[in-house]
Amino acid sequence: MIEEKEKIPLDAKLISDIIIELNISRRNVAIYPKDHPSVEKSLNRAYEYFKRLFEIRPEITIAIAKDTFIIDDYYLDRKNPVYKELASHLNKLNIIYITFLTGLSLEELYEFHKFISGKISELNEDELHERLKESNLIHIKIGFIDYSAFSFTEGETLKNIPKIPLWEKYVYGLLEGTLQPQEINDEIKEIPPEILAQLLNRSRAEDLKEETYDKVITSYVRKSAESAISSNDLKRLLSFINGLRPELKSQFLTSAIKNISKDIDSIQNALKEITVDELMVILETINEQKVLLPESLKNLLDKLSGLPHHHKEDIFYGGNLILDDIFLSPDLNDLLQEGKTRALISDNYQKEIQKLLNFDFSTVTKFELKETTKEFEDESIEKSFNLTLLELISNNLIVSDEDYKYFLGILSEQIEQFLWTGSFYNILKSLNILESNIKRERFIDITKEYLSNYHNQDFINKLVESIRIFGRHKRDDVLSICKYYGKEIVPSLMDSLTIEESQIVRKLLITILIKLGEIVIPEAIKRLADNRWYVKRNMLYILGENNTPDVLPHVRLYCRYENRKVSFEAIKCLLNAGDRYAIEAIKDYLNSDSKDDVLQAITLIGSYKIQELVPELIRLLKKKGFTGADLYDKIPIVKALGDIGDIRALDVLKDLLLEKSILYKGAAEKLKEEIFRTLKNYPISELNDFIEFGLRSKNNFIKNEARRLKITTL
Repeated sequence: MIEEKEKIPLDAKLISDIIIELNISRRNVAIYPKDHPSVEKSLNRAYEYFKRLFEIRPEITIAIAKDTFIIDDYYLDRKNPVYKELASHLNKLNIIYITFLTGLSLEELYEFHKFISGKISELNEDELHERLKESNLIHIKIGFIDYSAFSFTEGETLKNIPKIPLWEKYVYGLLEGTLQPQEINDEIKEIPPEILAQLLNRSRAEDLKEETYDKVITSYVRKSAESAISSNDLKRLLSFINGLRPELKSQFLTSAIKNISKDIDSIQNALKEITVDELMVILETINEQKVLLPESLKNLLDKLSGLPHHHKEDIFYGGNLILDDIFLSPDLNDLLQEGKTRALISDNYQKEIQKLLNFDFSTVTKFELKETTKEFEDESIEKSFNLTLLELISNNLIVSDEDYKYFLGILSEQIEQFLWTGSFYNILKSLNILESNIKRERFIDITKEYLSNYHNQDFINKLVESIRIFGRHKRDDVLSICKYYGKEIVPSLMDSLTIEESQIVRKLLITILIKLGEIVIPEAIKRLADNRWYVKRNMLYILGENNTPDVLPHVRLYCRYENRKVSFEAIKCLLNAGDRYAIEAIKDYLNSDSKDDVLQAITLIGSYKIQELVPELIRLLKKKGFTGADLYDKIPIVKALGDIGDIRALDVLKDLLLEKSILYKGAAEKLKEEIFRTLKNYPISELNDFIEFGLRSKNNFIKNEARRLKITTL
C-alpha cells in the first residue's frame, strides 16, 4: 500500500484508509446536500480515521506529486486507482500539499470538500485566499504550486511552516544565488529526490549555468566537504536525475559525475554497498545521456562491469567471490568447493537434475508455457484461493460458528481487495455463495448479518467507484453484478453519472443503466426535476432507450424546454415510442426563427424517416432563395428527403435542378450535387429525367452519379 524505501511508517494502513475515505466523501459532497445520509456517513468514516491517526501523530501532511501522494518520505502505491484519482483531481487544482492538524472538526472536513469541489484553479491569488478564508479551515492548511509570495509571520518558526513551499524557496534561492549551499545543506538534503526534480523541472534550461548545476549537486549529495559519499547518496542522486526533464538530465548528470569523481575512494566504497542491478542502472543512465567520464571513474566502472567471460581464475571484489553477477560470501564459496557438494546432494536429486538437463524444451509449445506462466500470476493465485475459500464456506465440513466466522473474515478481506482490482466476477461469486447458504439454511443469522454489509450504501458506493475505474474493461461482469443488486445500485450509478467528467465513463454508466431495463425508470423520472440541463438530457436518453408508454407524460413536458439539447432529446424519446406529440413539436421547430432549431428538426425528420412531415420539408424547399446562404440552407432538407426516399419530393427536386443562378453559382452547384448524392434512395423507375439531366451536365460529380444510376437501370 505504501511503497517502501527503507522502512514503512507504522500508520501506513491508517493513512491508506484516510485517502480512500477522503475520495469517497469528496464525491458524495459533490453530489448530495449536506444533510444527505451518504454525505454524513462517509464524512464520519473519514473523521474517525483522522481521530485515530491524531492519537499517533499531531498532524499529517499529504504532498501531491502529479498522480500519487507522498507521506513523510514515502510514496503511496502509484498503481492504486483511488490514490491516482484523488491525487490527479487535487493536482488539477494546483494543490501541492495539504496538512491536517489535531483538532480537525467534521464541519471543517465538509468545508474542505466543498472548497476542492469548486473551480479554484481559475481563481487568482487574492480570490484564492479570500475563498480559503471564507471556508474557515483552521485545522487544514493547503499549499498551491504557484506559491508566489512567502513570508514569516510573527511567532512562527521554520517548523510551523509547511515544508514544500520552503523547499521551493530554498531551491530557487540556490538557483538565483541569493542562498549559498553551505547555508542550506541540511534543508536541501531533506528534499525527496522526486520533489527536487519537479521543482527544477519548472526552471528554464537556458536560465541555468554550469555553476548552478554544481551548487545543486554539491548541496544534495553531501552535507560537507569532509563527509564521504555513501551508497544512499548515490541512490538519491540517481533517483533525482532520472526525474528530470531530458534537457536538464544530461547537464546535471555531467555535473554530478564531475563532483563525485573528486573523491574516487569514497565512490569505490559506495559502489561496494550497492547491488549489481543498481550498478547496471547507473551505467545505463550514463550511456543513455552519452556523458564523458573522467579517467579515474571510467577505470573504476570498467573494473566493476567488465568481467571477462573466459577467465579461468575466480574474481574477487570487496572480499567476496563474483560469479557472473552474483556476489558469493567466503563461507558459501568454501562450501561449494569441489568434493564438498556431494555431501549436500543425494543421488536421487542428482538424477532429477540430470533429467532436467536432458529434457528437450523445444517440444513445449508456446501455448503450454503461457498457460503454465499464467498459473503463477497473482491474479490467478488469488482466484484459486478464493475458489478454495468459497468451497470451504459452502461445505458441510464447517460445523462451528467460530470456524464459519473465521472464514467469513478472510472472505471479507478478499472482497475488499477484489473491489479495488475490479474483480467483479469474484465479488459476485462470493455473494452468490452466501445467498446459497441462506437458502440451504447454513448459519442463517450469521450469513444474513455478514451479507448485509455488502448491501449498505457505503459498499455500493465503493462498488460504483470501482466500476467507474475498471468497468469498461469488464463490461459483462459489471452488468452481471449490477443486475444482482438491481434497484439498490441504480441511485449510486446515476449519482456517479451526474458528476463524471470522462465521456468514456459516462457512456459506460449510461449503457449499464439502459441494460438494467425498466427498474431504472422511477429514478430517471425523479431526476428529471434536477435543475442541471445535462442531467435532464441523460435521463431522457435513458428513458428513450427503455421505450415504455408510462414515461411519455413525463417526457412531453420537456419537448419545448429552454435548453434545446434537452428538448430535442425529449422529442427523440417520444419518437422512439411512436408518440404523435413529437410530430407536433417538430412542426413548431420547423417554423422557428432560430436556424439551429430548424436544422435540428430537419435532421430528426430524416433520421427517423417521418413521412408525415415530407410536405413540410417540400414547403421549405420551395421557398425562394435570395442569397447563397439560402441555397446552402436547402442542402440539409434535400438530404433529409433523400433519407426518406418519398417520391413526392421528386418534382421540387427537378425544379431545383433547372434553376439557374449567376450570382450564387457555387452554392447552386453544391445543392445539385446533394440532389444527385441522394437519388439512389428513390425508386429507380422514377429517375429517368434526372439521369438524362446528369449525363448532359458539365459537373463531373453529377455526371458520374448519373452514370451509376444508368447502370442500375440496365
